[in-house]
Amino acid sequence: MPLSFNKKIASLALLLLVMIGCIDQIESGINAYIDIIVVDGRLTNLAEEQVVRINRSKAEYGLFGSLPISNAVVELVVNNSMVIAFTEKNNQAGEYILPAGFRANIGDAYQLRIKLADGRQYESTIQVMPKVPAIEKVSVRFNAEEPFSSKSAFKGVHSFYLDTKDPVEQENFYSWEWTAYEKKKWCRTCQSGVYVVNEILPGQYRFSQYYVSGDKLFEDCFTQPTATGLGVPAIVNEKWNYDYKCRTECWEIIHNEEMNLFDDRNINGGQIQSRKIARLPYYQFNGALVEIRQASLTKDAYQFYRFFQEQTRNNGGIADTPPTALKGNIRNINNDRENVVGFFTVSAVSSVRYWLDRKDTGKLEPPGLFEGMNERNPSEEPLPPEKPYILIWGGPPRVPTATCLNSATSTPEKPVGWIGD
Repeated sequence: MPLSFNKKIASLALLLLVMIGCIDQIESGINAYIDIIVVDGRLTNLAEEQVVRINRSKAEYGLFGSLPISNAVVELVVNNSMVIAFTEKNNQAGEYILPAGFRANIGDAYQLRIKLADGRQYESTIQVMPKVPAIEKVSVRFNAEEPFSSKSAFKGVHSFYLDTKDPVEQENFYSWEWTAYEKKKWCRTCQSGVYVVNEILPGQYRFSQYYVSGDKLFEDCFTQPTATGLGVPAIVNEKWNYDYKCRTECWEIIHNEEMNLFDDRNINGGQIQSRKIARLPYYQFNGALVEIRQASLTKDAYQFYRFFQEQTRNNGGIADTPPTALKGNIRNINNDRENVVGFFTVSAVSSVRYWLDRKDTGKLEPPGLFEGMNERNPSEEPLPPEKPYILIWGGPPRVPTATCLNSATSTPEKPVGWIGD
């Protein structure tokens, strides 16, 4: 599932916590304690990992947080008969995946069932996967004067548009999302720390200035511990960033931040033309790969996301629509009064991968991927004989390169459809 929807569900949980918290505080005169289950699941008909995320969002004395829920029994019921079990990912608590190779089918009915370790049970409404028309055409326009963002001094943006034919025989609800892949050369930023390849041995120091490197791999940022005493390096009371180059090939993954929703009631059976889908800043000379997705939504899923979109745009406090209206399609089967945030969605998807060669940018100089995304230049750890803020004794030579993280925003694997080096 695209990261954009994960972010929206997390934002929805936070919004609901804030709204309920405001109401409770007015009614009771004290800061409320709120504990809400958040379920984020979207099933597609593509050959990709199908994930359900379950978290607990809390608010206490004005502080908000979220914790993954592990050891749940999660099942998918297909057409009211077949039951398929999810398994929790070993390296990601609270994320549950279907067996590899599973693909949902248009027209089939799906229901999500969850049983937590404490015995509470939840289920979604039954969702039937609607059809989605194919993306017929993708076009791109470059605007050299458009700023990267409202706060950026950099200019130059590629905007993406698509055409599709809306089916006449049914009402259709759409969401559009995009993901861009950019080749990167800077893989890690350490805030008030240094990147180390091997772990730093606790309690071992040299000449009261150096931390000592061991042999076990660490591959992460090291910041100074708070320990003080005889022979311990002095704490550096400054803030800094050190940026480290990638050791291997690595790609930045950029996701859309805004929801793009549409229903066909005004154009039923007509052509959807030049629908703006994506905008990608001109970060660098190198080309970029952009995946554009056109997804179908059920009517209730569309209404849920549409309402949330309006709430996040217009929320002005407790005078707005009550938070109970944000309730999704998942409920506690033994307690209808429990608020459960999230929506179990089934979507057929039409996907296109577009290679953006950036040959239409003329003589405009891009800032660079790192500079454009961070609005600053890289700050490298100084090379010997200059000294960095933190000194390491032994281990691989300074300055090290960093590993490419395999995450929602970074990958060492060449994306399918990538062209060139």
